[in-house]
Amino acid sequence: MFKCGLLLNIRKISTSSAQKAEQAIASTTLRDNYYQKIGKKDANNDENFKPEGWDEAKPFEEIPGYRPLPLIGNNWRFLPGGEFYNLSPIDLHLKINKKCGNLAMLDGLLGKKPMILSYDPNDIEKVLRNEGTWPIREGLESLNYYRTEERKDIFHGVVGLTTSQGEDWFNFRSIVNKILMQPRVIEMYLDRMDSVTNDLLDNMKYFAKTDPNNEMPDDFQNELHKWSLESIGLIAFNKRLGCLAINLDPNSEVQKIIDSVLGMFDAIYKLDILPSMWKIYKTKTLKKLISHLDYLTQVNTKFIDECLANSNPDPNIPEHERSILERLIKVNKKVALAMTLDLTNAGIDTTGKTLAATLYYLGKNPKVQENLRKELLLHMPNKDSPVTSEMLKDCPYVKAVIKETTRLAPIAIGNLRTTVKNMVLSEYQVPKGVLCLGMNLLLSLDEKYFPRSKEFIPERWIRGTINDLSYKNVHPFVNLPFGFGPRSCIGKRLAQLELEVAIAKIVRNFEISWNRPDAAFGSKLLYGIMDPVKIKVEEINS
Repeated sequence: MFKCGLLLNIRKISTSSAQKAEQAIASTTLRDNYYQKIGKKDANNDENFKPEGWDEAKPFEEIPGYRPLPLIGNNWRFLPGGEFYNLSPIDLHLKINKKCGNLAMLDGLLGKKPMILSYDPNDIEKVLRNEGTWPIREGLESLNYYRTEERKDIFHGVVGLTTSQGEDWFNFRSIVNKILMQPRVIEMYLDRMDSVTNDLLDNMKYFAKTDPNNEMPDDFQNELHKWSLESIGLIAFNKRLGCLAINLDPNSEVQKIIDSVLGMFDAIYKLDILPSMWKIYKTKTLKKLISHLDYLTQVNTKFIDECLANSNPDPNIPEHERSILERLIKVNKKVALAMTLDLTNAGIDTTGKTLAATLYYLGKNPKVQENLRKELLLHMPNKDSPVTSEMLKDCPYVKAVIKETTRLAPIAIGNLRTTVKNMVLSEYQVPKGVLCLGMNLLLSLDEKYFPRSKEFIPERWIRGTINDLSYKNVHPFVNLPFGFGPRSCIGKRLAQLELEVAIAKIVRNFEISWNRPDAAFGSKLLYGIMDPVKIKVEEINS
């Protein structure tokens, strides 16, 4: 579900002005050459290409935005006293959209490239449908620095999907697509995912019995992270990790994995989203990021070595019966390391946040929960009935609940691309090589696209719905929780299966309610519920 790519123009850390200047020049040259290369497989990709309406469109420089001040740019707007200070992502983009219209320019931020923000699904569609054979999704330079500079002796240029671009990205994605995007491959883990969720149910029963109000503990989000890591462990490491032990030692290996992933996201936010000097000298936050990533790399390498030691060497075992990790290792160990790191880093907080949001919305909407349980009772006559692939195919409401959750609370607030050719957006010229962020979260909450947009209505996503609420009436590029095209989330099938199993089993076993004020949602790097997930659960008798 984590969909941020990496900028190519990474500069080595140095305190020498001459070195920094040389590196900046080399970085810019590399980036420019890369953009030329990235478009070579696409028609109409040179800088002189004029798409339809180009001559009539207004110049790029006239795109509305916030004028940067000398020296301090627009950074001050995000500081105490500034108009953007402490705004939620929704309020921030509502403010920008109201002032600038459907296309806005955001520049003048320390160490950041200028970016255009799109609030028009037609423009978002145009950018994504013209992303080329090798789409560019930039961002998170600090993570790319770690894999390409700080620990290049470990990764040897095989840096994974999150941080690669161009032909390197395409070749890597082509390899792992065959392994991770086949439904049959993911479904082979269904029985073990069912077992993982049973452990989560046992813990929820324990928490409810030990709380006077039958509410989950303040740190229940961590329990959902543990469930997510345990599920990912089946795929990434082909083993149970023991995350869901009651009273898990806070110094245990698995808790340290979770803490390192959360610490990684916090550090990346401070380095790559907020103004930072990390490209000039090694800041304290960069050192923290390196420490978190070193731990994750060390643990993943250990798990891969264990898998190698325990693999069945019999060459007659059919490929489809081997684990995902075994198949990745068969390509080579470097591919396995990069991909398992991407799965671990991207999967823990994202899927955990989505399950938390789903339980929150179900707790606030008892009628929806009742409809969901009616569907489940048809296929799960007993509380301990296992979830099967055949059953899930006949449970459209389960899928609709997840879709409605990811409409209201997507992990990523939008989809980022770099234009690979000149194009016209909202009557403005946008040249090749410009960062463009489509603001899908804001669009998904807009009454213009989703009537009763603030309400949790899974029926929108049921094929038989024929009224104004039906998703069939909505522009297809308004809601894109898993992205679009070749760079869509490679973990989509895994995440959906994890969520379907967990939601089915939790709702079949518990009546869920939310008896507190509305929870706050927000984002640093990932969007989700910010308050403790204090759902109340009451066990169903039969």
